[in-house]
Amino acid sequence: MGIKNAGLREYEKTLLDILANGLFGAGRRVDLNEENLNAVWCEAYAQAVSLMAFHNSTENILKSEKCGYIRQKLSNTLANNAKIDFEHVHICNIMKKAGVPCIILKGFASAIYYPDPLMRSMGDVDFLVDTDNFDLASKALVENGYEATGKNHDIHDVFLGKVCRCEMHFQPSGIPKGKAGVKVRKYLKDIFEKAQTVQTELGEITVPSAFHHGLIILLHMCHHLTGDGLGLRHLCDWAVYLSTVGEAQFLRMFEKVLKDIGLWEFAKTITFISGEYLGLPGMAWARDTDKKLADYILIDIIIGGNFGQKSADRSHESLLISSKNEKEVSMLRQFFISANSIVYNNWKITRKLKFLLPFGWVFFGGRYIIRSIMGKRPKIRPGKVAKEASERIDIYSGLNLFGEDME
Repeated sequence: MGIKNAGLREYEKTLLDILANGLFGAGRRVDLNEENLNAVWCEAYAQAVSLMAFHNSTENILKSEKCGYIRQKLSNTLANNAKIDFEHVHICNIMKKAGVPCIILKGFASAIYYPDPLMRSMGDVDFLVDTDNFDLASKALVENGYEATGKNHDIHDVFLGKVCRCEMHFQPSGIPKGKAGVKVRKYLKDIFEKAQTVQTELGEITVPSAFHHGLIILLHMCHHLTGDGLGLRHLCDWAVYLSTVGEAQFLRMFEKVLKDIGLWEFAKTITFISGEYLGLPGMAWARDTDKKLADYILIDIIIGGNFGQKSADRSHESLLISSKNEKEVSMLRQFFISANSIVYNNWKITRKLKFLLPFGWVFFGGRYIIRSIMGKRPKIRPGKVAKEASERIDIYSGLNLFGEDME
């Protein structure tokens, strides 16, 4: 079923009401019982919001013997969050000793906006260092027991620690190409100068200023919306950030900037969703949003789950969708743009010797097909992927991402 023909199921509405009550004290009536508990739990887990939803509001029902597995999962998630939160602090300490300025991106930087930071589910550690310090930072990580994986991408290198994966960025994710990208970089150029140090229960971390953090998570959300999937966790990050910053300050910081780079409609839409479905108070500036478009975006978020984990087709669809607002690019051309990117990231020499690209298409494409046949990768369903990618492109066009005149 496509996005435009889908609607919210009752257990999905229940989860949204639980989150609204937990995050903003919305006072919504929640009918959670043994019949719908499993469906609500599974959705919360797939959206990476299980602790936010279940740590308080469902305390009584979780006392049932049948809920032992949920209590165990919540305990495991909480312990994992604490470990990864501390890993953020550890990374900051390593960089400080090495004399390398670094800034935590997303993750713990988003968690500090929550009433209880430990309730925000964690995945890995993303941090930003200046390109001039990249080699020094890499050396410091290796000397402190992190493994350089060689899985290096356009904007970050990957290291493995004992606790989790770490991504060392030289720029935040989601910066578009063309004129919009130039403008975004202009607004990010003083990110290190305006970074702030925050004292947490686990130690000090350095995070972006309120303005830079808002811009970074907005770019990140846009990147995943048009990619493998934007989950409810990202929407909650945005909602608590807005609640902390406040409407007046947000408009002072962002109205001109977001209209300039072409993310105003996107910001309005996800803010409207945050108010309508997550109980975010105020935000009058977003009330004239197209509700039909907002509902489509919410359904898209629900269908995909956190990083697309509810739908194996999402990663395939993203190969056909341009996240850079290249409106004149056909899905076929976008497929080859995406294929080139995969080859570039996995076979560095092709960046200089582009005539090798077709060999990369054959090798990496063939490898994926073989792994798919062996059950090691999701199976490709070309017809369904093309149809749903086309529908998503149509929906996202209503957001006017990065502006019509951006290349």
